[in-house]
Amino acid sequence: MKKPFEPIRVNITGLHPDGYATTHDEKFCVLGALPGEVVTALPFTRKKRKLFSKTIDVHKESVDRVTPDCEYSEICGGCSLQHQKSEAQIEQKQLHLTNCLDKNQPQEYFKPLTGPVVSYRSKARLGVKFVEKKERVLVGFREKMKPFIADISSCCVLREPVSSLIPDLADLVSEISEPRSVPQIEVAVGDTETALVFRHLGKLTDEDIKYFREFARKNGVSVYLQPSDQQSVYKLYPEDEREYLTYSIPYYDLVFSFHPLDFTQINQPINRQLVRFAIDLLGLDSDDVVLDGFCGIGNFSLAMARSAGSVIGLEGSTSSVRRARENAAKNGIDNCEFEVADLFDKSLELPGLQRVSKVLLDPPRSGAEEVCKRLATHKVERLVYVSCNPQTLARDVDILVKNGFQFDGAGVIDMFPHTTHVESIACFSQ
Repeated sequence: MKKPFEPIRVNITGLHPDGYATTHDEKFCVLGALPGEVVTALPFTRKKRKLFSKTIDVHKESVDRVTPDCEYSEICGGCSLQHQKSEAQIEQKQLHLTNCLDKNQPQEYFKPLTGPVVSYRSKARLGVKFVEKKERVLVGFREKMKPFIADISSCCVLREPVSSLIPDLADLVSEISEPRSVPQIEVAVGDTETALVFRHLGKLTDEDIKYFREFARKNGVSVYLQPSDQQSVYKLYPEDEREYLTYSIPYYDLVFSFHPLDFTQINQPINRQLVRFAIDLLGLDSDDVVLDGFCGIGNFSLAMARSAGSVIGLEGSTSSVRRARENAAKNGIDNCEFEVADLFDKSLELPGLQRVSKVLLDPPRSGAEEVCKRLATHKVERLVYVSCNPQTLARDVDILVKNGFQFDGAGVIDMFPHTTHVESIACFSQ
């Protein structure tokens, strides 16, 4: 019989980039603790030769400790750092960025871009599970370091009305003929609309469809159904021709249409700051031809087009390029061209590169290695790189610096408060 874990009193010496606290040997890992604290922790699992535990008592508190905004912060894996001051979270992310950049330090570290730390999250994927032992459906994020859905009735980082609707979503799934057939709900909140995309693995009955429609009508949300892959998604209610939501960037007088499954930034107040800051760093004028790599639905492209001579947007997703073209037309912008391009292709050729004077890159977590290799052989006046992964940013910074780019500045962006996710921005010149 396996011996149960016993509580252990420990001194906390560090905070890992993944959000758990560590002791001097870094093999005892504690959730919910902070550097400088003395806590009693209860181990619950071993992973990769590390013993993970949760804080059950704090004997000596860090000056950075705060009472979490969320009552579920100890169990829900949606956030990792609600027990730490927001300022300290940002300092920790800045330290992680600095450590990742290693020998390639910028000439300047920018002041962090900060914004709301609650009710900020406009995109999310919520897990759904009928739990036999509880005899009911749970809707939410996964528990910390566990595969189970956290039993929550609200979420302080999700935008309304979704946070308040979590119990109603669970009740809705419970009412359909086969509650076990719904594994997830995609959430998208625009400036004025909220969309919920229900993935379902079985055939829905007419009565099921009635439940979904009534839920949408009662709560003032749009409901989409997804019977198979992403191409199968369709809008169930309201029964109108508006497939898209919208978000705005008022400073540039822009309104973007997006499908609930399109990639968009999850924190729109920060996104508005980020777009303006990136464009300020580029220093655009009417003579500039700008390359926007990983342009998505035109988030940066259309704003840059307000100042630049022309913008070339490249993106691997055909649907995103189509949406970017639609958004350009909708906003009366005619100096942008958007093309589908595999920016991870080792034989990548960048169309129009000889005309390009400035570049903006906003890649996924895997970074922009192939694009940076192509840019390394081309004279670009200025390059701004928005990153969601400090490790791949560091790799790409090394490519650029070794090929003559000057690393002018970098800084963190608090796009995901209370999480370990580090969004950052870097600026280069030649």
